[in-house]
Amino acid sequence: MKKFLAYFWKDKVFVIAFALAILSCFLVPPSETYLGYVNWKVLIIMFTLMIAVAGMYEANLFSFIAMKLVSKFYSIKWIGLVIILASFFLGMWVTNDAVLLTLVPFTLVVTKQTKQERYALIIVIMQTIAANMGSALTPMGDPQNIYLYAYYELGFGEFIGAMYPITITGFVLLVASTFLLIPNIPCEPIMVAPKVAGKRLVVYLIIFANALICVLNVIPALSLFGWTIPSQYLTLVITIFMTAAFCLHLIKKVDYTLLLTFFSFFIATGNLGQMSSVIAFVSEILDTNASVYFTGLITSQFISNVPASVLLSTFTDKAFWRPLLQGVNVGAMGTLLASLASLIALKFVIKDFPTQGKTYIKTYTLLCIVYIAIITGVVFLVYYL
Repeated sequence: MKKFLAYFWKDKVFVIAFALAILSCFLVPPSETYLGYVNWKVLIIMFTLMIAVAGMYEANLFSFIAMKLVSKFYSIKWIGLVIILASFFLGMWVTNDAVLLTLVPFTLVVTKQTKQERYALIIVIMQTIAANMGSALTPMGDPQNIYLYAYYELGFGEFIGAMYPITITGFVLLVASTFLLIPNIPCEPIMVAPKVAGKRLVVYLIIFANALICVLNVIPALSLFGWTIPSQYLTLVITIFMTAAFCLHLIKKVDYTLLLTFFSFFIATGNLGQMSSVIAFVSEILDTNASVYFTGLITSQFISNVPASVLLSTFTDKAFWRPLLQGVNVGAMGTLLASLASLIALKFVIKDFPTQGKTYIKTYTLLCIVYIAIITGVVFLVYYL
């Protein structure tokens, strides 16, 4: 029992979300309408992606790609740029935290092998920002993107159209920062690319494709015996079958606290959404593009962008989906709380460089402020001025 409680207690965002859900139940008594609060499609997509990404990680796919790319270069500047851009582009296809779980340890190993440890911190900082900026472009790149994409029933092209200025500007800033902050010091990494488990990888890619099909709404709702069955339940059946048949051990790799955090916020915000006085008050604040954008950006700094998305979407009209989506994605930068991926990177850095925590946080925060200011300026020039 203690281990069970400790598993959930270590995730403070979940604890807060769960507490809010319980408190909201006193305002709106529990009933069957609670089930309508929950966006089951989002939870199913996230569950499927977690299985697929955990499998691809286990099969050494990400490490293999990164190792093959890095082995072609012989300068810490170019090695750093390759790692940063690998984080950027992989983030578009798998969630940013999964990318950093793989590539941050890889970065630390590479800098040690090349005796360039003094540049490890700046590379990790920039690959963290890169993973956040790359993942902003696509619905499957971030949990909050999966949620907002489904919640507002957006089209894939519509989504990309709203996010490309952020990602392109982020790309330019990352390349420029790399050339400014990392010197062109020759080095020769001594590495052997890990073997990829080919047969298992095929299974994991099928599960990933299953999630992608659901995200893109490729399969319409099914009619069976007079019942209309949403396509996401077919996705869930396929995921459960594939996992049970070929990779049952990956069930342990699922981030259940994140799924329960979403579930708790669905209940809490659903109950708040039943209170007309609360809706009227908050909706009056979120009535312009600027107010929605900056509320999303600022709220993310304190509770992270995933819960900020669920909370604010309850009170944000569909007419303002774009600034909300943009605000919470740009809000992934800033404080370490703004994105769970940022905390993952920090944990790895502190483990290898226990005395460099303050330096890392100061440098990360300063770079984020610069990036936020420039990207926000670009977003407003393109869409709102």
